[in-house]
Amino acid sequence: MTNNTMPRYNIDSCALIVEFSAPVWTARKLDRTTTDEVVSNKNAAAKDAARVNKHLLAGRSELDVITTMVNRARSWVNTNTLPWSDNGQRLLPATQFLAFDKKLKEFEVEFNQRVSDFITIYPSLITAQAMALGDMFRRDDYPLSTDLPRKFSFRFNYLPVPTMGDFRINVGNEAQREIQEQMQKLADKRVDEAMADIKERLRDHMKRMSDRLSTDEVDGEVKKRRFHDTVIDGALELCDLIKSMNLTNDPGLEDARKSLEMALVGITPVEIRKNEAIREDLKKEVDSILDKFSF
Repeated sequence: MTNNTMPRYNIDSCALIVEFSAPVWTARKLDRTTTDEVVSNKNAAAKDAARVNKHLLAGRSELDVITTMVNRARSWVNTNTLPWSDNGQRLLPATQFLAFDKKLKEFEVEFNQRVSDFITIYPSLITAQAMALGDMFRRDDYPLSTDLPRKFSFRFNYLPVPTMGDFRINVGNEAQREIQEQMQKLADKRVDEAMADIKERLRDHMKRMSDRLSTDEVDGEVKKRRFHDTVIDGALELCDLIKSMNLTNDPGLEDARKSLEMALVGITPVEIRKNEAIREDLKKEVDSILDKFSF
C-alpha cells in the first residue's frame, strides 16, 4: 500500500456509527377534488398549479405529542454525536456507547407507549374529524386501525467505522489500491467534517456567551443584556461533551475546552447577574479564548 492511502486518523477503535430513524404517520392526504376546485377557481391553465393537502387530524394534538417526542429524541442524538455521512449516519465516541444506548432505549420505551396510547383512541378521533373537516371528510382517507402501527417506527443500529482493511473486491491490485485511496480520503474528509462540527458548536456557544455578557448604553445608562442560565449550563455541558468527542486529540480544541472550563470554575448565573465585575471578567476570558485559539 502506498503512503497516499495511509490514514490520517485511526478512529475505528474509538468510535462507531449510529443509524437512527423514527418515522411517524403524517396524517396528511392529497385532496384531489379540492385541488381541482382551487385550480379551476383561480383560472390556472396548469393542472398542477396547486396542491391541497388535508390535515386529517386538524385541531387535534394527540399525534403532535408523538412528533414532538421524536424531535426531542432526534435533537438529543444529534447533540451527542458528530455528523458522518449525507444519509444521516452519526459518529459516536465509543466511551459514550453505554450511556447513549441506555438513553435511546428510554426514548424507545416512551415512543412505543405514546404510539400505543394514540392507536387506542384513534377510532374516536376519526369520528370527531367528520365535523372538523366538513365536506372534506372521507372515511377512506384514514388507515385501518390494524394498519396504523406499521406507520410508526423507532429504529437505531450501531455499525463499526469502516477501514481500508475491510475492503475486498476482485478488481486487480492497481484498481484496488486506487479505490482504497479514494475510500480513505473520504473517511479522512468525514472525520475532518465531524471535528469541524464540534469546533463550530463550541465557537458558536462562546460567541453567544460573549454577546449575552455584553452591556449596552441606552440614553447614557448602561444596560445589561438578558442572560439565561443555559448560557453557563450549556457551556459546561459542551465542555464535558468535548472530552469524549475530540476523537483526533486536536490540541487547539482541548486547550480551548480547558480554558473555558477553567473560566467557569465557581461561577454561577446568579453571581453573573449580581456582580458586574464577574460578568466583565468572564466576557474578557471568553473573548480571549475566541481570539487566541484557531480551532
